[in-house]
Amino acid sequence: MIQKEDKNEIRKGLKRLGITERTLFKDLLGFAATHGYNKSLPPGYGDAEYYFRKGNEALQRGDNRGAIADYGRAIDLNPEYVEAYYNRGLAKSNLGNHRGAIADYARAIKHKPDYAEAYYNRGQVYASLGNEKKARRDFSKARELAEQSGDKQLLGLIDKALSELDNGNSNK
Repeated sequence: MIQKEDKNEIRKGLKRLGITERTLFKDLLGFAATHGYNKSLPPGYGDAEYYFRKGNEALQRGDNRGAIADYGRAIDLNPEYVEAYYNRGLAKSNLGNHRGAIADYARAIKHKPDYAEAYYNRGQVYASLGNEKKARRDFSKARELAEQSGDKQLLGLIDKALSELDNGNSNK
């Protein structure tokens, strides 16, 4: 198994050569397929959707670290994979990595500006950090989008979150 320090050195070397990990990974998969080395690989291996599904399975098992790794691989293969950013944000939030969760929700929103759930969850993280102003801003945007889509369940969650902010209880 490659040690973390060695991985960092490999990444630096690839960067100096102008090769991304994604390109290297795809090239290796192509080589394996061409030369018959992938007979034991599961169907879809090397596909962003494969890692997204693995991430979902890990998240359902409560393996947040494994989910983060799998969603990261999906994102490496498809940097615009909105749901992978969103779900990785969930896993990071579960681990208390608030900054990471906020960043992933922001990336999901960047790629899908009408993603009400991402605004809501980012608002929840801001609320847990005591940043009421940003929490309210995100809840307001989530409310606007949920009203447009008719998502009554999300509207109920937003109302509850806003009520908790009004009552000074932003932890849950």
